[in-house]
Amino acid sequence: MEDNARLIDEETGDRRLSFGGKISIHRVVAGVAVGLASLLFFTTILFAVLYFGTRKEHVPEWPGSKDSLNGRYAIAAVASDHVRCSEIGRWNVLIQGGNAVDAAIAVTICLGVVHPMSSGLGGGHFMTIYNATTRTCNVVDARERAPAAAYQDMFKGDGDAAQKGWRAMGVAGELHGLRTEYENFGGSLPWKRLFEPSIDMLNRGVPVSEALGVTMTTERDSILNESTLSDFVNPATNDIYARGDIMKGRKMLRDTLRFLSESADPIKDFYDGWMTEQFDYEFKDNGGIITADDFRNYRSIVRKSDEIIRTNLSDFLICGPPPPSSSAVTQGILKIIDLVAPQFDQTTVKSNVDILHTYVEAAKFAYGVRSEFGDMDFIKDALEIARNMTSDEFARSIVERITDRSHATSYYGGKFAPTTDRGTTNIAVIDKDGNAVVSTTTINLLFGARVASESTGIIWNCQMDDFSLPDRPNFYGYPPAPANFIRPGKRPMSSISPLIFVNKTSNKVELALGAAGGSTIISTVSTIATRVLKLGWDLKTAIDAPRLHDQLLPNVTEYERNFPQEYVSKLSRRGHIMQKIQAIGEATGIHVKEGQLYATCDFRKGAESQPAGY
Repeated sequence: MEDNARLIDEETGDRRLSFGGKISIHRVVAGVAVGLASLLFFTTILFAVLYFGTRKEHVPEWPGSKDSLNGRYAIAAVASDHVRCSEIGRWNVLIQGGNAVDAAIAVTICLGVVHPMSSGLGGGHFMTIYNATTRTCNVVDARERAPAAAYQDMFKGDGDAAQKGWRAMGVAGELHGLRTEYENFGGSLPWKRLFEPSIDMLNRGVPVSEALGVTMTTERDSILNESTLSDFVNPATNDIYARGDIMKGRKMLRDTLRFLSESADPIKDFYDGWMTEQFDYEFKDNGGIITADDFRNYRSIVRKSDEIIRTNLSDFLICGPPPPSSSAVTQGILKIIDLVAPQFDQTTVKSNVDILHTYVEAAKFAYGVRSEFGDMDFIKDALEIARNMTSDEFARSIVERITDRSHATSYYGGKFAPTTDRGTTNIAVIDKDGNAVVSTTTINLLFGARVASESTGIIWNCQMDDFSLPDRPNFYGYPPAPANFIRPGKRPMSSISPLIFVNKTSNKVELALGAAGGSTIISTVSTIATRVLKLGWDLKTAIDAPRLHDQLLPNVTEYERNFPQEYVSKLSRRGHIMQKIQAIGEATGIHVKEGQLYATCDFRKGAESQPAGY
């Protein structure tokens, strides 16, 4: 048996969780025998052990799955947060001979039309691609960049200007990334075909979804007070459109999509053509700092093989983007969980609490490292730190530090406050050949900077708010992270974590998963992956069940309102400061199991969040 002294943490005095220590039954019997006073006493003890040992402990049940669609398909699948876009990926692309990348591009264009509060050509994305023929992962970084005139203290004393208005934007990378992905990894269908369904939808009018209706209600004042967002005002009521209304006003965006779909060189037209000059004029006229040269100098990046973040788990290989994505943080949590997963037992309350406690502690350590990340083209050690997070050595060192109690923030190494990014959407696709794509696209806050191009109808991002601002500690007083300070041409940190999980035996994709939800993306993706790959849950249950989130700063463990209360209470007794919130993240994913593709979209994004496939 492991020496009890080794189970006491030398730094804190708390008892370490033991992952793998075995108790010798001979020592137990010998110890009991010595203490027996009589045969009657022995019989009584034996009876009690046998009786209570056979009683089945009541283990709290997780809330049942929601009524949202649990897609099951034999050949190919698409998961996005709007069923119309999922159907476009299925019917207009995959069934017509397009591959997973082509489908992801068409779905991305569609989501910019039906969910403009979350994505669009005015934003950017990270895409992870798995080629089933070559058995290789590829990553495209189409993250926005700070303009050349940007500087570290540009928002000093006026942090709100990083969130709203014409100074809040980074140079948009969405279109550059989509065309780069098409030319390098797609192209099974003509470029124009990928735009046509969305253009047709804009011609006929776009039904306002539950998610868009709720967001427009939340942002009502911003919309009504901004002339460039007048497309979202119903002329029949002079108020914002409501859920179920048909929105017909986005004619400039329709014309923009048509022009780009027919262009022989859409990157040149957008980044170094008449559109560029028009953008230059609009930014100058409205007090912005982005220029035509900023567009001309923008490049999306096809990451080199040795820059892609990979993690070896017991049965799976994970791949995802390097910094400024947070893929390494998510993978780091999963590496820690992989080390202790063989000891997981879901049959008792204590063992379930052990699982939850271990997960939260792993997340705290990983989030503590995240504050050292930044754009790897500017932060020399960013890639090395990211790789280290997914190593065996890092995971073992964290497991050694996990005790049966929560600790003060300093115990986990966190020094700097994370940024909070929101306004995001995720797409997962697996095609008939087993190729897979997970792409997470964003304009940051809801409706981005709350302004749109006056000539194209494109809603601009507010990614400058994803940088850390030197004079703006977070709400809890923690200082901002220097690795993420503004520099000209720099890409801000993001929580985005589009991950692909490949079975190491078959070399086939088993799980394609990503999420929206700002800093909760990391918790959302790592929780769902743990439930599916380590605890054996089906994907829909894993997505639907309530989640936990702890990003270390603040040192609070958030839980969704229907989380089993017994687990909440027991986590609280271990020192976690528990806080109930409405929702944590919004995921989409595809799980391949026994030859079937199970695609699920998060009910948290609204009724229209549904997959498609065949």
